[in-house]
Amino acid sequence: MHIEAERLELYALGELPEDASGAIESHLKSCVDCGVQFEESRAAIGQWAPDDQPEFKGPEKRKNPRVTTDDAALLTVLQPERSARVKIRVIEASKDGMKLLIPHQVITGSIVQIHVRDLFIMAEVRYCIPKAQEFHAGVKIQDVFPATG
Repeated sequence: MHIEAERLELYALGELPEDASGAIESHLKSCVDCGVQFEESRAAIGQWAPDDQPEFKGPEKRKNPRVTTDDAALLTVLQPERSARVKIRVIEASKDGMKLLIPHQVITGSIVQIHVRDLFIMAEVRYCIPKAQEFHAGVKIQDVFPATG
């Protein structure tokens, strides 16, 4: 079963009730086709939005505050398909997640490895939206390991 494009667009705009948003979030975790369609909807919304509008934030569900940072890092997509390492910036961080500035779009639900400072961080991509010539990606941290060597 796939989600209608109109419902995905309303979800991306944050205009669905919380119960409907929860059902869509659950579905997006397991359906690659809908995940791709959702990312396309987000990209289109970003293109439609006038430059003077604030950036879409979505429903606020953070448990821990984020701290602004500007750390150089390396990102590798591990799943669904392994990618080469790319240079990125960590622009916000919290105990549970990070906001990244990345050079290309990554599919929601992808598992990524982030090497920042002396840490390797395993995380799941929760969103990836256009920002000028790059993308903002939000990731939920799954595990953290010290870098060795």
